[in-house]
Amino acid sequence: MTADWTQAVRQRLAPGRLLPLGGSRDGAWMTERAAASVLAGAAAAEVPGAWLGTLRIGPADPREVREPVVPAPPSALWPGPLRVTADFAATAARPLPVTADR
Repeated sequence: MTADWTQAVRQRLAPGRLLPLGGSRDGAWMTERAAASVLAGAAAAEVPGAWLGTLRIGPADPREVREPVVPAPPSALWPGPLRVTADFAATAARPLPVTADR
């Protein structure tokens, strides 16, 4: 019971990794949690009847990552293209292919 509670608190407070905003010269990062929140809100607004589940943001291609000009914070991903992968759930109100195409 205590382990479940501790895990729930960690998930609520954990900002996740720091993601690059812009290119290697920009020196800007945002938390993975903030990005996930924005993406979840946009998905909910654009695709009624679908709910975003697990979301992961990471480098699209590790070979395209560039060393930042401004030193990166600890645990930050270096600038480069990002890939967003997500699981979702949907109601049966519309055929799944129709919902997925939105």
